[in-house]
Amino acid sequence: MNKNNYFFLLLFFLFSLPTFGQNLAGPWKGTLELPNGKLDIIFKISAQGNNLKGIMDIPAQQVKGVPIHEIRYESPFLFIKLPNLGIEYVGNVIDDENIEGTFKQGGQSFKMPLIKSLKEETPEAKPQEPRPPFTYLSRNIEFYNKKDGIMLSGTFTRPFDVKRYPTVILISGSGPQDRNQNILGHKPFLVLADEFTKKGIAVLRFDDRGVGGSQGTFENATTSDFATDVEAAIEYLLLRNDVDPTHIGLIGHSEGGIVASMVASKNDKVNFMVLMASPGIPCKDLMLHQKEKIEIISGLPKNIVASNQKIFDKAYDMILNNEVPLQDKLSDFFKHQYHNNISDQQVNSIVKSITNPWFIEFIKTNPENYLSKVKAPVYALNGSKDLQVFADENLEGIENSLKKAGNVRYKMEKLEGLNHLFQECETGLPNEYGVLNQTLSPTFMNKVSEWILEEVKTKK
Repeated sequence: MNKNNYFFLLLFFLFSLPTFGQNLAGPWKGTLELPNGKLDIIFKISAQGNNLKGIMDIPAQQVKGVPIHEIRYESPFLFIKLPNLGIEYVGNVIDDENIEGTFKQGGQSFKMPLIKSLKEETPEAKPQEPRPPFTYLSRNIEFYNKKDGIMLSGTFTRPFDVKRYPTVILISGSGPQDRNQNILGHKPFLVLADEFTKKGIAVLRFDDRGVGGSQGTFENATTSDFATDVEAAIEYLLLRNDVDPTHIGLIGHSEGGIVASMVASKNDKVNFMVLMASPGIPCKDLMLHQKEKIEIISGLPKNIVASNQKIFDKAYDMILNNEVPLQDKLSDFFKHQYHNNISDQQVNSIVKSITNPWFIEFIKTNPENYLSKVKAPVYALNGSKDLQVFADENLEGIENSLKKAGNVRYKMEKLEGLNHLFQECETGLPNEYGVLNQTLSPTFMNKVSEWILEEVKTKK
């Protein structure tokens, strides 16, 4: 081979490096085949000169925009690392649209080919999602939380006829939620508001503080803070001439049920309450039971599940006992318990997740402290396949607490085949939520609306 040919090959190699970086840019989608189902992983790669950067999405777990610590291309291999999550991906780049590789996390390896998507996938609206024009009045509104000095934004719906309607406030569960409770392509609160309004029940749903059009900061907010937002919503409704002030109710989902109970325990303007998969046992026990059940159904060995229970039981006790300095003690504890087999980044991630203000208050919460003071009628429902708030023990806890309040106007019901989001499902696992087309079980919605209308009728 002559000198010119060597020069040509060198030029080709040098100029192909940034070109391949550009070819790698874009969204790459892979699917993990797990024992309990499939899980889509999306790496979104961008090229900045000869450098590659990116983020990771896991749609089914509502994980979006997680920064990728390192992306490196060494022909023909692509290396992706997220050390804080213990994730590593090594792939063999076949061509501009296909990568054969392995996804590693927590000592486990899974074959996961990546296919390049030419455009961002736009999720289709779920079948139950209502679309305008609506057959009722729908108005965007704002109301003010005087205690924290923030304006909250929401939507109020009622039938077109001008009169005073029984009205419910929808209260979302854990995590930042908009007024529609947008989760994994579903909009449960939009569907619920549509169903109720068509049946003559007005609905107020609103963005959590720091979300959507609402002011404030979500990250540092606690369950008690969210209760003040609901108090402000009640004050707003009492000023409207299309709301029946004798029939204002709260509907809380999951943690939202605790929020509803907090408010109803001290505000006599709450005339009824619906608890959707709401905790009825101490939240420490709830978190341990939830972790155990999901790990078992996900296929983890029994000895690992048992070990995790002991570790997190002790960790939660350290929080309950107000040990200081808490973060340092928890870091040392986890490193010792896991025999230094997890990285510092993983330890820091765990510690951070259980020492923020919201979690510290939540893990110390016992719903009985509020439910035992609720005098208003209560309808509590759970799905039989709920793996986050188990039906039997939590419904029993709610009932026992209401009895302590001397409350006899309650109804407890376990709905067969429904998960934590009240969808008809197969396993009840969280990775199933976004895969299901159904947003809310019609049976569930009918039962709740009928109960509310019966309560209104009985009180008149």
